Amino acid sequence: MAAEIARARSSAFHRVRQRLAEYPEAVAFISFLLIFVFFSLANENFLTPISISNILTFGSITGIVVVGVAMLMISGEFDLSVGSTFAVASYVFALTLNAGVPPVLSLLLALLVSLLLGAVNGLIVVYTRIPSFIATLGTMLAYRGIARAIGHGKFATYKGEHLFLFDVLNGSLDWLNHLFTPPAIFRLSIVWFFLIALGMTYVLLRTRYGNWVFATGGNRLGAYAQGVPVHKVLLVNFMLTGFLAGLAGVIQFAHRTSVDPLRGAGMELIAVAACVIGGVLLTGGYGTILGAVIGILTIQMLDQGLVLMQVPIQVFQAFVGLLIITAVVSNRYLARFAE
Repeated sequence: MAAEIARARSSAFHRVRQRLAEYPEAVAFISFLLIFVFFSLANENFLTPISISNILTFGSITGIVVVGVAMLMISGEFDLSVGSTFAVASYVFALTLNAGVPPVLSLLLALLVSLLLGAVNGLIVVYTRIPSFIATLGTMLAYRGIARAIGHGKFATYKGEHLFLFDVLNGSLDWLNHLFTPPAIFRLSIVWFFLIALGMTYVLLRTRYGNWVFATGGNRLGAYAQGVPVHKVLLVNFMLTGFLAGLAGVIQFAHRTSVDPLRGAGMELIAVAACVIGGVLLTGGYGTILGAVIGILTIQMLDQGLVLMQVPIQVFQAFVGLLIITAVVSNRYLARFAE
Protein backbone atom coordinates (compact mmCIF):
# COMPACT_ATOMS: atom_id res chain seq x y z
CA MET A 1 0.00 0.00 0.00
CA ALA A 2 2.78 2.39 0.98
CA ALA A 3 4.66 1.58 -2.23
CA GLU A 4 1.55 2.32 -4.31
CA ILE A 5 1.09 5.69 -2.57
CA ALA A 6 4.76 6.55 -3.18
CA ARG A 7 4.43 5.63 -6.88
CA ALA A 8 1.25 7.70 -7.16
CA ARG A 9 2.96 10.71 -5.60
CA SER A 10 5.98 10.26 -7.86
CA SER A 11 3.75 10.01 -10.92
CA ALA A 12 1.80 13.14 -9.90
CA PHE A 13 5.03 15.06 -9.32
CA HIS A 14 6.33 13.94 -12.71
CA ARG A 15 3.13 15.13 -14.43
CA VAL A 16 3.32 18.52 -12.71
CA ARG A 17 6.99 18.84 -13.68
CA GLN A 18 6.22 18.03 -17.32
CA ARG A 19 3.33 20.49 -17.28
CA LEU A 20 5.55 23.27 -15.95
CA ALA A 21 8.18 22.45 -18.57
CA GLU A 22 5.63 23.29 -21.27
CA TYR A 23 5.53 26.89 -19.98
CA PRO A 24 8.99 28.50 -19.83
CA GLU A 25 7.55 31.51 -17.99
CA ALA A 26 6.15 29.37 -15.13
CA VAL A 27 9.03 29.98 -12.72
CA ALA A 28 8.99 33.71 -13.52
CA PHE A 29 5.26 33.93 -12.88
CA ILE A 30 5.56 32.14 -9.54
CA SER A 31 8.44 34.46 -8.54
CA PHE A 32 6.41 37.47 -9.63
CA LEU A 33 3.43 36.42 -7.50
CA LEU A 34 5.56 35.70 -4.43
CA ILE A 35 7.36 39.06 -4.62
CA PHE A 36 4.08 40.88 -5.31
CA VAL A 37 2.36 39.32 -2.28
CA PHE A 38 5.40 39.98 -0.06
CA PHE A 39 5.63 43.70 -0.83
CA SER A 40 1.85 44.10 -0.74
CA LEU A 41 1.88 42.85 2.85
CA ALA A 42 5.19 44.48 3.86
CA ASN A 43 4.49 48.05 2.73
CA GLU A 44 1.15 49.82 2.60
CA ASN A 45 2.31 52.14 -0.19
CA PHE A 46 3.18 49.34 -2.60
CA LEU A 47 -0.33 48.84 -3.99
CA THR A 48 -0.98 52.55 -4.54
CA PRO A 49 -1.65 53.75 -8.12
CA ILE A 50 1.52 55.85 -8.16
CA SER A 51 3.64 52.84 -7.16
CA ILE A 52 2.09 50.53 -9.74
CA SER A 53 2.37 53.18 -12.47
CA ASN A 54 5.99 53.72 -11.45
CA ILE A 55 6.75 50.01 -11.98
CA LEU A 56 5.07 49.93 -15.38
CA THR A 57 6.39 53.26 -16.65
CA PHE A 58 10.05 52.66 -15.76
CA GLY A 59 9.86 48.97 -16.62
CA SER A 60 8.41 49.67 -20.06
CA ILE A 61 11.51 51.46 -21.37
CA THR A 62 13.89 48.63 -20.51
CA GLY A 63 11.11 46.20 -21.40
CA ILE A 64 11.16 47.26 -25.05
CA VAL A 65 14.87 46.40 -25.12
CA VAL A 66 14.18 43.11 -23.33
CA VAL A 67 11.80 41.98 -26.08
CA GLY A 68 14.58 42.21 -28.67
CA VAL A 69 17.15 40.61 -26.38
CA ALA A 70 14.74 37.73 -25.70
CA MET A 71 14.29 37.02 -29.42
CA LEU A 72 18.05 37.03 -29.88
CA MET A 73 18.73 34.81 -26.86
CA ILE A 74 16.13 32.27 -27.97
CA SER A 75 18.05 32.06 -31.25
CA GLY A 76 21.18 31.32 -29.21
CA GLU A 77 23.03 34.65 -29.22
CA PHE A 78 23.66 37.69 -26.98
CA ASP A 79 23.86 41.44 -27.51
CA LEU A 80 25.76 43.30 -24.80
CA SER A 81 25.74 46.53 -26.83
CA VAL A 82 22.05 47.42 -26.39
CA GLY A 83 22.74 49.99 -23.66
CA SER A 84 25.27 51.75 -25.89
CA THR A 85 22.90 51.61 -28.89
CA PHE A 86 20.24 53.10 -26.63
CA ALA A 87 22.57 56.05 -25.93
CA VAL A 88 23.62 56.55 -29.57
CA ALA A 89 19.99 56.67 -30.72
CA SER A 90 19.13 59.21 -28.03
CA TYR A 91 22.04 61.44 -29.09
CA VAL A 92 21.17 61.19 -32.79
CA PHE A 93 17.57 62.11 -32.01
CA ALA A 94 18.56 65.03 -29.78
CA LEU A 95 21.27 66.50 -32.00
CA THR A 96 19.27 66.29 -35.22
CA LEU A 97 16.26 67.92 -33.56
CA ASN A 98 18.46 70.75 -32.30
CA ALA A 99 19.94 71.10 -35.80
CA GLY A 100 16.47 71.83 -37.19
CA VAL A 101 15.79 68.46 -38.82
CA PRO A 102 12.03 67.71 -38.99
CA PRO A 103 10.97 65.61 -35.96
CA VAL A 104 9.77 62.58 -37.93
CA LEU A 105 12.97 62.54 -39.97
CA SER A 106 15.03 62.80 -36.77
CA LEU A 107 13.16 59.80 -35.41
CA LEU A 108 13.75 57.80 -38.59
CA LEU A 109 17.46 58.68 -38.58
CA ALA A 110 17.83 57.56 -34.96
CA LEU A 111 16.08 54.26 -35.70
CA LEU A 112 18.08 53.73 -38.89
CA VAL A 113 21.35 54.22 -37.02
CA SER A 114 20.18 51.74 -34.37
CA LEU A 115 19.26 49.24 -37.08
CA LEU A 116 22.70 49.62 -38.67
CA LEU A 117 24.48 49.13 -35.34
CA GLY A 118 22.50 45.93 -34.86
CA ALA A 119 23.39 44.85 -38.38
CA VAL A 120 27.10 45.39 -37.66
CA ASN A 121 26.79 43.09 -34.64
CA GLY A 122 25.06 40.45 -36.73
CA LEU A 123 27.56 40.61 -39.59
CA ILE A 124 30.49 40.27 -37.19
CA VAL A 125 28.98 37.23 -35.49
CA VAL A 126 27.73 35.53 -38.67
CA TYR A 127 30.78 36.02 -40.87
CA THR A 128 33.65 35.86 -38.37
CA ARG A 129 32.03 33.26 -36.07
CA ILE A 130 33.32 35.18 -33.07
CA PRO A 131 31.07 34.33 -30.08
CA SER A 132 28.42 37.02 -29.76
CA PHE A 133 29.31 37.57 -26.11
CA ILE A 134 32.83 38.68 -27.15
CA ALA A 135 31.79 40.47 -30.34
CA THR A 136 29.12 42.59 -28.68
CA LEU A 137 31.33 43.23 -25.66
CA GLY A 138 33.64 44.93 -28.14
CA THR A 139 30.88 46.83 -29.91
CA MET A 140 29.42 47.84 -26.55
CA LEU A 141 32.63 49.79 -25.89
CA ALA A 142 32.83 51.03 -29.47
CA TYR A 143 29.23 52.27 -29.58
CA ARG A 144 29.63 53.92 -26.18
CA GLY A 145 32.63 55.72 -27.66
CA ILE A 146 30.46 56.84 -30.58
CA ALA A 147 27.87 58.21 -28.16
CA ARG A 148 30.55 60.14 -26.30
CA ALA A 149 32.08 61.41 -29.53
CA ILE A 150 28.92 62.74 -31.17
CA GLY A 151 27.81 64.28 -27.88
CA HIS A 152 31.32 65.60 -27.09
CA GLY A 153 31.04 63.86 -23.72
CA LYS A 154 28.32 66.26 -22.57
CA PHE A 155 24.59 66.32 -21.99
CA ALA A 156 22.45 66.91 -25.09
CA THR A 157 19.19 68.68 -24.28
CA TYR A 158 16.38 69.53 -26.68
CA LYS A 159 16.04 73.31 -26.71
CA GLY A 160 12.93 73.82 -28.85
CA GLU A 161 9.25 73.92 -28.06
CA HIS A 162 7.33 70.82 -27.06
CA LEU A 163 6.64 68.54 -30.02
CA PHE A 164 3.52 66.54 -30.79
CA LEU A 165 5.84 63.63 -31.63
CA PHE A 166 6.93 63.55 -27.99
CA ASP A 167 3.30 62.99 -26.97
CA VAL A 168 2.94 60.19 -29.51
CA LEU A 169 6.10 58.48 -28.33
CA ASN A 170 5.75 58.88 -24.58
CA GLY A 171 3.05 61.34 -23.59
CA SER A 172 1.43 61.30 -20.19
CA LEU A 173 -1.85 59.35 -19.99
CA ASP A 174 -3.57 62.19 -18.14
CA TRP A 175 -7.08 60.78 -18.60
CA LEU A 176 -5.95 57.72 -16.63
CA ASN A 177 -3.58 59.41 -14.18
CA HIS A 178 -6.20 61.86 -12.92
CA LEU A 179 -8.59 59.08 -12.02
CA PHE A 180 -6.44 58.67 -8.90
CA THR A 181 -5.56 60.89 -5.96
CA PRO A 182 -2.70 61.66 -5.90
CA PRO A 183 -2.37 61.34 -9.69
CA ALA A 184 -0.50 58.34 -11.09
CA ILE A 185 2.31 58.58 -13.69
CA PHE A 186 1.18 56.20 -16.44
CA ARG A 187 2.78 57.10 -19.79
CA LEU A 188 2.34 55.96 -23.38
CA SER A 189 5.59 53.99 -23.24
CA ILE A 190 3.61 51.30 -21.39
CA VAL A 191 1.27 50.94 -24.36
CA TRP A 192 4.18 50.74 -26.82
CA PHE A 193 5.86 48.12 -24.64
CA PHE A 194 2.86 45.81 -24.50
CA LEU A 195 2.02 46.26 -28.19
CA ILE A 196 5.59 45.34 -29.17
CA ALA A 197 5.58 42.38 -26.77
CA LEU A 198 2.26 41.12 -28.18
CA GLY A 199 3.46 41.54 -31.76
CA MET A 200 6.71 39.68 -31.16
CA THR A 201 4.87 36.95 -29.25
CA TYR A 202 2.71 36.39 -32.32
CA VAL A 203 5.79 36.27 -34.55
CA LEU A 204 7.58 33.83 -32.26
CA LEU A 205 4.68 31.44 -31.66
CA ARG A 206 2.52 31.70 -34.80
CA THR A 207 4.85 32.19 -37.76
CA ARG A 208 7.41 30.21 -39.72
CA TYR A 209 10.05 32.74 -38.68
CA GLY A 210 9.33 31.97 -35.03
CA ASN A 211 9.92 28.28 -35.72
CA TRP A 212 13.22 29.20 -37.37
CA VAL A 213 14.24 31.16 -34.28
CA PHE A 214 13.61 28.19 -31.98
CA ALA A 215 15.34 25.82 -34.39
CA THR A 216 18.38 28.09 -34.72
CA GLY A 217 18.77 28.34 -30.96
CA GLY A 218 17.93 24.74 -30.18
CA ASN A 219 20.07 22.85 -32.71
CA ARG A 220 21.93 24.98 -35.23
CA LEU A 221 23.35 22.10 -37.26
CA GLY A 222 19.95 20.43 -37.36
CA ALA A 223 18.38 23.71 -38.47
CA TYR A 224 20.91 23.96 -41.32
CA ALA A 225 20.06 20.42 -42.36
CA GLN A 226 16.35 21.25 -42.44
CA GLY A 227 16.92 24.25 -44.69
CA VAL A 228 16.50 26.98 -42.07
CA PRO A 229 18.32 30.18 -43.17
CA VAL A 230 20.27 30.36 -39.93
CA HIS A 231 22.50 33.27 -40.91
CA LYS A 232 19.51 35.32 -42.02
CA VAL A 233 17.68 34.58 -38.75
CA LEU A 234 20.65 35.68 -36.67
CA LEU A 235 21.21 38.84 -38.72
CA VAL A 236 17.53 39.82 -38.54
CA ASN A 237 17.44 39.23 -34.78
CA PHE A 238 20.54 41.34 -34.21
CA MET A 239 18.99 44.11 -36.31
CA LEU A 240 15.70 43.79 -34.41
CA THR A 241 17.54 44.03 -31.09
CA GLY A 242 19.40 47.16 -32.21
CA PHE A 243 16.20 48.71 -33.57
CA LEU A 244 14.25 48.14 -30.35
CA ALA A 245 17.14 49.48 -28.24
CA GLY A 246 17.11 52.63 -30.38
CA LEU A 247 13.33 52.90 -30.17
CA ALA A 248 13.50 52.65 -26.39
CA GLY A 249 16.14 55.40 -26.40
CA VAL A 250 14.01 57.87 -28.37
CA ILE A 251 10.90 57.01 -26.34
CA GLN A 252 12.75 57.82 -23.13
CA PHE A 253 14.16 61.00 -24.67
CA ALA A 254 10.65 62.09 -25.61
CA HIS A 255 9.90 62.26 -21.88
CA ARG A 256 13.18 63.51 -20.42
CA THR A 257 14.30 65.59 -23.47
CA SER A 258 17.96 65.14 -22.50
CA VAL A 259 20.65 62.48 -22.76
CA ASP A 260 24.04 62.01 -21.09
CA PRO A 261 27.08 59.90 -22.11
CA LEU A 262 26.22 57.15 -19.60
CA ARG A 263 22.58 56.79 -20.65
CA GLY A 264 21.68 53.09 -20.88
CA ALA A 265 24.83 51.91 -19.07
CA GLY A 266 24.10 48.57 -17.39
CA MET A 267 20.88 48.09 -19.37
CA GLU A 268 22.35 45.08 -21.18
CA LEU A 269 22.81 43.18 -17.92
CA ILE A 270 19.30 43.99 -16.71
CA ALA A 271 17.90 42.85 -20.07
CA VAL A 272 19.75 39.53 -19.95
CA ALA A 273 18.73 39.08 -16.30
CA ALA A 274 15.07 39.71 -17.17
CA CYS A 275 15.20 37.12 -19.94
CA VAL A 276 16.87 34.52 -17.73
CA ILE A 277 14.42 35.14 -14.89
CA GLY A 278 11.64 34.87 -17.48
CA GLY A 279 12.68 31.38 -18.53
CA VAL A 280 14.88 32.01 -21.58
CA LEU A 281 17.78 29.57 -21.58
CA LEU A 282 21.26 31.02 -22.01
CA THR A 283 21.95 28.24 -24.51
CA GLY A 284 18.99 29.20 -26.70
CA GLY A 285 16.04 27.30 -28.14
CA TYR A 286 13.76 27.72 -25.13
CA GLY A 287 11.78 30.66 -23.78
CA THR A 288 8.97 33.11 -24.49
CA ILE A 289 8.45 36.85 -24.84
CA LEU A 290 5.82 36.65 -22.10
CA GLY A 291 8.38 35.20 -19.72
CA ALA A 292 10.84 38.00 -20.52
CA VAL A 293 8.09 40.58 -19.91
CA ILE A 294 7.32 39.01 -16.53
CA GLY A 295 11.06 38.99 -15.83
CA ILE A 296 11.56 42.73 -16.35
CA LEU A 297 8.39 43.58 -14.40
CA THR A 298 9.62 41.36 -11.56
CA ILE A 299 12.95 43.20 -11.47
CA GLN A 300 11.24 46.60 -11.58
CA MET A 301 8.76 45.54 -8.88
CA LEU A 302 11.63 44.35 -6.70
CA ASP A 303 13.38 47.68 -7.19
CA GLN A 304 10.23 49.66 -6.34
CA GLY A 305 9.41 47.54 -3.29
CA LEU A 306 12.89 47.81 -1.81
CA VAL A 307 12.95 51.58 -2.39
CA LEU A 308 9.67 51.92 -0.53
CA MET A 309 11.17 49.89 2.32
CA GLN A 310 14.29 52.10 2.22
CA VAL A 311 16.58 49.14 1.58
CA PRO A 312 20.08 49.91 0.15
CA ILE A 313 20.70 49.34 -3.57
CA GLN A 314 23.24 46.60 -2.75
CA VAL A 315 20.41 44.47 -1.38
CA PHE A 316 18.46 44.95 -4.62
CA GLN A 317 21.46 43.66 -6.57
CA ALA A 318 21.73 40.68 -4.23
CA PHE A 319 18.05 39.83 -4.72
CA VAL A 320 18.35 40.06 -8.51
CA GLY A 321 21.40 37.80 -8.40
CA LEU A 322 19.51 35.27 -6.30
CA LEU A 323 16.57 35.38 -8.71
CA ILE A 324 18.87 34.75 -11.67
CA ILE A 325 20.52 31.74 -10.04
CA THR A 326 17.16 30.29 -9.00
CA ALA A 327 15.71 30.84 -12.48
CA VAL A 328 18.68 29.26 -14.26
CA VAL A 329 18.65 26.16 -12.05
CA SER A 330 14.85 25.77 -12.24
CA ASN A 331 14.58 26.36 -15.97
CA ARG A 332 17.45 24.01 -16.86
CA TYR A 333 15.77 21.37 -14.72
CA LEU A 334 12.37 21.89 -16.32
CA ALA A 335 13.69 22.25 -19.88
CA ARG A 336 14.86 18.63 -19.88
CA PHE A 337 11.22 17.55 -19.73
CA ALA A 338 10.16 19.79 -22.61
CA GLU A 339 12.44 18.04 -25.08
